[in-house]
Amino acid sequence: MRIFIAITLLYCFAISTHAQTVYISDEYRVPLRSSPCPRCSILHRGIKSGSALTLVETNDEGWSHVKTRSGMDGWMPSHYLKKELPARDQLAAIKAKYERLQSKHLAQSDELKTLKQNHSQLAADLKNTQTSRDRINTELKNIKKISSNAISINQQNRELLERNGILQSEVDILTAANERLTNSEKNTWFLYGVFAVVMGAVLTLIIPHLKRRKRFSEWG
Repeated sequence: MRIFIAITLLYCFAISTHAQTVYISDEYRVPLRSSPCPRCSILHRGIKSGSALTLVETNDEGWSHVKTRSGMDGWMPSHYLKKELPARDQLAAIKAKYERLQSKHLAQSDELKTLKQNHSQLAADLKNTQTSRDRINTELKNIKKISSNAISINQQNRELLERNGILQSEVDILTAANERLTNSEKNTWFLYGVFAVVMGAVLTLIIPHLKRRKRFSEWG
């Protein structure tokens, strides 16, 4: 615990003074022995600190029976064993976690930048859409107005056609009446002509007789 505190203080001091960063090494290499005694045969000359071991048993003399991940079985002093990682490994884990968080932060910053750009683009698209909607609404109003005018003009055209039909009927009636009058006048003049011819023929027959009577009266 003291080693971890010392490392932390040195790390903070190095950052605050901008001096060269140094680290205290807590690395140990613990020999693995065949039996629980300091002079027993060595199976492994030095297991690096921070290595994970499986604890089999612990005796009263301060020795622990352990197994390595490679399957090696032996004994070592119990005071070299801890339930937590050494300070160096904890610091490395913290540093790795910090780097992961920093990478995640950078990724999220890039994602946020992309989201802001997308938001700006969507806002511009929304503005264009609203402008297009307003223009379409204006055009629709104009179309409705034109349609209303067209309906009114169509109604007026129908009324004019109806009036034209009525006037045409009246013209046809007047034309027929005029034709009847014209035919009647022609008949009248024809009758006048016939009468004149007849009167001329009568006078032609009568006048010679009148002349003869006048002669006879002068002789007598």
